[in-house]
Amino acid sequence: MSVDVERITETSASAYFSRIGEIYGGEKDAFLINPFWSEQQRAEAEILIRLYSEKKIPGTPGKIFIASGGSGGRIRFIAHSPETLEASARALLAALNLPSGMPLNGFVCLPPWHVSGLMPWVRSRVSGGKIFVAENGSFRENALLPEFRKNAGEFWMNSLVPTQLTRLLNRPEGIEWLKKFDFILLGGARVPVALIARARKEGLNFGIGYGMTETASLVALWRPQDGEMLAGTPLPHAKFFLATDARIAIEASSLGETLNEDGEILPNPCGRFLTNDEGKIDDVGRVIVLGRADRYINSGGEKTDPILVENALRAAGAQDALVIGEPDSEWGERVVALVKIPIPENLMEKIKKDLPPWMLPKRLIGVPALPFDAKGKLDREKLCVFLAGGIA
Repeated sequence: MSVDVERITETSASAYFSRIGEIYGGEKDAFLINPFWSEQQRAEAEILIRLYSEKKIPGTPGKIFIASGGSGGRIRFIAHSPETLEASARALLAALNLPSGMPLNGFVCLPPWHVSGLMPWVRSRVSGGKIFVAENGSFRENALLPEFRKNAGEFWMNSLVPTQLTRLLNRPEGIEWLKKFDFILLGGARVPVALIARARKEGLNFGIGYGMTETASLVALWRPQDGEMLAGTPLPHAKFFLATDARIAIEASSLGETLNEDGEILPNPCGRFLTNDEGKIDDVGRVIVLGRADRYINSGGEKTDPILVENALRAAGAQDALVIGEPDSEWGERVVALVKIPIPENLMEKIKKDLPPWMLPKRLIGVPALPFDAKGKLDREKLCVFLAGGIA
């Protein structure tokens, strides 16, 4: 006996949501596939799906498997149910304190195969609201800003990554368009302080969310009235704890479970999910994120594991490589690769077949040796010299 699974692969966001709606709450498990994955990533995903579907004893049907970046650069799926997704949705509805019976209408401009793009659909479904799907949500210069509001009394929410908000604020018509939303949720990447100040200056009603695929998006929310410190107030369904290594652990009714490399779903030990975020918890229970315990690069909401890019560069002929995230005013971070010289000819072209577009280095810097000291630790002074175009 095998588990009945569906793969959702449409490139159109509207078609993607249509397929989710057909399967949601039914008897089949659904894997949300990113149609822009590389061939290698698609192959890794297929191995996991096959292993899971061939299990002799199926679990409770109707799971939604959402991809999340894993260690070592491998595809990883998080298993959610309608119950965990809707627990997250109801928690945000409670935090927004909407008038009784008022639906939340969701404007979707993030990819539906990410949890950040899926959850507006779930929130609208739970509250009885409408959904407006923007097929191209990058909001580049001169991009059409669609009209979504039909009635003045409706409540509309938009979820944006910082890059999108920056682009919209740089357009006069974008500012006026943003003001049509009753609430704007920012997340997916670090939000620059200057961007927060600009959003406040323009009078936008916004908040910054803290969450991840494993928690079905938000477990904490910061709003300007909470004060200057960027710490998130836990949503009603979540609690925070600190592990002995200062990593943040979460208990929440929205926790999903990890599909391991053998195709088995692993429960969260003691009902808690241990993140790779280092932080602290203040006296009133708010979580303060201090940084990452791993090397992940977050560029415009898309996560890159440097190990995967380094491996691709070496496989394409580079003697050695170091991949880092460099600050970027538009994307938050950009992928940069330091490659030991001589750099192989057409190196970038060779790695395109193995990596999705967001993982491709925006800069290739040839260096005589990677910036590590005698103990094998990163020499940040040498790194800074290389990034500035000098010779260490």
